[in-house]
Amino acid sequence: MKILKAKEMQLLDQRTIEGLGMPSILLMEKAGLSVVEAIRRVFPHVKRVLVVAGKGNNGGDGLVVARHLHLLGYKVGYVLALGEDLKGDAGLQLKILKSLGLEPLREVDFKDFDLVVDALFGTGFEPPVKGEALRWIELINNSHLPVVSVDIPSGLSADSAKEYDPSVKANITVTFQFPKVCHLLYPSAKRCGRLYVANIGIPTWLAQDIKREVLLKVDPPKREPDVHKGLMGHVLILGGSTGKTGAVVMSARASTRTGAGLVSVGIPEDLNPIFESSLVEEMSIPLGGKGRLLVEAVKKVLEVQNRFSAVAVGMGMDRYQEGRLIIRELLLGLERPLLIDADGLNNLADLGVEVLKERKGITVLTPHVGEFERLSGLRKDHIVENLIDVAQDFAVKYGCYLVLKSSRTVIATPEGRAYLSIRGTPAMAKGGVGDVLSGILVALLGRGMPAEEALKLGVFLHGLAGEIAERKRHRESLRALDLVEAVPEAYNLIENEACDSFISYIP
Repeated sequence: MKILKAKEMQLLDQRTIEGLGMPSILLMEKAGLSVVEAIRRVFPHVKRVLVVAGKGNNGGDGLVVARHLHLLGYKVGYVLALGEDLKGDAGLQLKILKSLGLEPLREVDFKDFDLVVDALFGTGFEPPVKGEALRWIELINNSHLPVVSVDIPSGLSADSAKEYDPSVKANITVTFQFPKVCHLLYPSAKRCGRLYVANIGIPTWLAQDIKREVLLKVDPPKREPDVHKGLMGHVLILGGSTGKTGAVVMSARASTRTGAGLVSVGIPEDLNPIFESSLVEEMSIPLGGKGRLLVEAVKKVLEVQNRFSAVAVGMGMDRYQEGRLIIRELLLGLERPLLIDADGLNNLADLGVEVLKERKGITVLTPHVGEFERLSGLRKDHIVENLIDVAQDFAVKYGCYLVLKSSRTVIATPEGRAYLSIRGTPAMAKGGVGDVLSGILVALLGRGMPAEEALKLGVFLHGLAGEIAERKRHRESLRALDLVEAVPEAYNLIENEACDSFISYIP
């Protein structure tokens, strides 16, 4: 499902109306009816509804809601919060309401109602809120009533994840045809509540050129009947340092659980006894060095790189001068897919990201927001509020695949495509969870899947495993290794297409 911005949605509306001949009043009617359907579905016991309508098309949608609820027997009141001089389709909806004997309220007592419909501003609005709208948003938020927002909670920007204040705090939001950026990214998504996407008759093919997509479904990998371990990939995980051996262990175990045929870990030689006692199916390769990897040892790995189908580096690695040289050697000398995580990313930031432009093979970077701040030079708040845009820009500029981890995870490709995963849980905010993701991703890359498909599956699988682990444990007690043990069940849910969605639909 595509993710749209305000101007893109406006263009689709225009193409539907002018290019396909669909009357705009019909789109408004269908939009309002979808909100009515959501109210009846989610709030079946509500009988008294207040509609707070603005002056534009969003207000017109709200007036459609008021009319149909009235015809269904609800007690309905509506207020024209920003004035009564409604034009165009919204003006026509007001005329119809008045012809039914429904006049706008001059005074409002929220105690007379069970639910509020927020129809002040739609996707065309750009913050900040000014004037009389400030008072109405405050009244809605202080009413202690359930709130249904039409299209977006009033006060938000459709194009940003910023949690503007003031803005309406909705229990559910009904948006039309496609979700918008603010619905899916945090912190703005907290204002939206449960998201409903309604089909109002705009053809989905009109959005085929949009390169933003929410990741709702993935295809599991296939395993042929005559396969052997050599065909399932041999991944090499380079990392570990004194005090940080667990990161490599978790990553290696995740690779095995994800389906890698063989998993080897390249680690500092003096730490090898720790790995030998911690790993069973996986193999360790002592590479010399005391407490840290040496660049000379990594050069030797490059001489035998044909033994491996994909390499991951950085988990538990430490941040040091020689670490920068290791990253440089791998970027310039490794022909296999290379995934860089954790301290590998910090060493890359110290080295300078321009070296990525010299890389010939597939490169995957998996930073969290703090690591991406160091890589990109962007402010953290700007990254969070524009997560998809900054990921796309970076991936295109440096010709790499970027898995940008935040409360949502964005996968961006060198061609400019972006996929937003909404799987996962706040319980995954624990050390080691990123190491598990890297192990999952390198396993899928190592078995020969196209990078884009491997990353989509891996990120989805990781988030789903986190949800499963939380249900079995508790959100406060989840450990990174619980995700590893949940991978088999996550695979089963994907194969059986039994994954719950965070988005609901109104046909």
